[in-house]
Order: sequence, then structure tokens, then C-alpha cells
Amino acid sequence: ASKLYTPIIFEAFQGEYERSLAACIKALDVSNEYLVGDFTYEEEYKVVDDPLKETVVCSCKQFDRIGILCSHALKVLDLMNIKSLPPQYVLKRWTREARTITVQDNQGRNIIENPKMDAMLRFKHMSYKFLNLAHQAANSPECTMLVDNTLDILGKQIAEKVNTSTSTFQDSCTVFTNASPPNDLLINASLKKKDVQTKSSKRKRTWLNKKHKVRKRRENKATSQFGK
Repeated sequence: ASKLYTPIIFEAFQGEYERSLAACIKALDVSNEYLVGDFTYEEEYKVVDDPLKETVVCSCKQFDRIGILCSHALKVLDLMNIKSLPPQYVLKRWTREARTITVQDNQGRNIIENPKMDAMLRFKHMSYKFLNLAHQAANSPECTMLVDNTLDILGKQIAEKVNTSTSTFQDSCTVFTNASPPNDLLINASLKKKDVQTKSSKRKRTWLNKKHKVRKRRENKATSQFGK
């Protein structure tokens, strides 16, 4: 995978692979259907496989959203004894080869890379690392204090870096302050208000919750000590 994917995509894929190693899988009564539990988020998703076609479909729908297989699907692929990614799950736009050529749409226009997608993948990768670190440190008050103090220092460094980058970006854009966008862009521009949905119902206890009840009680105890 490291030779196929670009560095950013490979980091995201590697994070999913590492999570799959720690995931717990349970076969359902229906053939080729499984529940895969995630220790980190204490969630479970249904994965359906097809050994003949070497395909997996997960209820989390991550592959449909960003084009990278989730840890749940990778867990089932491993159970199917598939040790390399099936070609249908290696999207060309995430490969090193795609970055060396110009990609065009059906009208012959060059497709510009979306920086928000790369930022989302970096966020996802860092979230996994931070959350795993928090789970490890929560069992020890000393480790919790170490992480807390280190994050305070890191937060200040990041704030300084962000402020510096923002200032540089604003200086580079001052030459465009008097420029006006084309009229057709102004006419076609529109904003859509995003509906906000709230969830009030409690999530039901899963088989993974019950299986790790003792472990969760210890982590909650450590977290309460950290909050004092």
C-alpha cells in the first residue's frame, strides 16, 4: 500500500489497518455477515463479504465517502485470508501515479485537487493517534498529567504556527483586494443553510460494551481522577 498510495492517503490507510488489528469480530447467524467492534470508540458495524468477488461492504460507509477502506472492512478481509488490497478498493485518484499526471473531466477541463479532502484525512489520522494516546494515559495519573502538560505546550506552538501562516497568507492576498469576480459567478453563487440535527436518544448497549465492562470501569475511574 505504501508504494501505491500518496503519503497522506497511506497514513490514513495505515491508521485504519492498525485499528483493524485491535478490532473484535463476531459472526452473525446470517451467512457472510459480521459485527466488527471498535475498542477505541466502543461502536460496532455490520460488514457483509462476498468471498467469490472478494468484496466487503461496511455499514459505516467510509469507503463510499472518502474512498479508503475502514478498519471494519479490513478486519473481514483478513478473516477471508486476503492479504493484499483487491484492485477495486484502490482508487486511482489516491495513487502516486495519479498525482504525476493531469486528470481531466468529461469536458476536457483539468480537475483541481481538493485541499479540504487532504485536511480531513490528516484530521482523521491525528484523531486516531490522540484518542489511542488518551486511552493509554488514562490508566495512570502520572501519564495523564504528562499528556496534559505536553498538550498545553503543543497547543501554544500550534497557535503560533497558525497565526504566522495566516499572516503570511493574508499578505500574499492583498494584491487581490480590489479585484471583482465575474458577473456570471456572482449570479450563479448560492449558499445553502445546513440543517442541524440533534440526537436525544441513548445508544443501546452492544455486545462489545458488555464484553469489556470491567475494562471500561477502570478507564472511567482514571478519567474521574483526571477531572479532579
